[in-house]
Amino acid sequence: EVECWKLPSIRNLDRTLLVVSDACKQINRIVQRAQTDDLYGPAIDPTTGENADVNVQGEVQQQLDVLCNTLMLRAFCGASNNAICAVASEEEPLPRSCADVMGYDTTNSDLSKIFTSGEFVAVFDPIDGSKNIDSSLPVGTVFGIYRRPEGAKDDLYGNLQSFLQRGTKMVAAGYCLYSATTVLVLTMGSGVHGFTLDP
Repeated sequence: EVECWKLPSIRNLDRTLLVVSDACKQINRIVQRAQTDDLYGPAIDPTTGENADVNVQGEVQQQLDVLCNTLMLRAFCGASNNAICAVASEEEPLPRSCADVMGYDTTNSDLSKIFTSGEFVAVFDPIDGSKNIDSSLPVGTVFGIYRRPEGAKDDLYGNLQSFLQRGTKMVAAGYCLYSATTVLVLTMGSGVHGFTLDP
């Protein structure tokens, strides 16, 4: 939060980063309880009873992938400052506007305009290495935030252009590692900060 206030260009990301850190705490609890809560194995589509989709990497989605993806989508899009206007997840084939993630009609809703007015887009893998859970090996969440290019439209093409930027254009990036110790590592371009979760 202090780093955001030092850099006026990313000042309104402070609330978003706090909400993402809270989502990482929730994912940590889910990972710790995966075996006892029977969250192992492939996700099942509730309507068809078949295995869920294959993600963009060609991997069958695991139950943890789907659950953690929902948490991260809501964290980035549901922060009270609406800094993020669109998200791209490793678990989904295309980016989505935050209005879509939050369930607002993108054609005529005043609320949808609020969710598409943010100046940043976020990319993430909600639970990298989810198959490691079966063997009690570490897993993590990886994320990055880009500034939305000036003049980018709110349509699918505009959203795609917002995500097709060099990694050096990121304004913030980080990861959470869920292992014997849970750590959040974050950079906003002026050093790297590490935080350890005290349960």
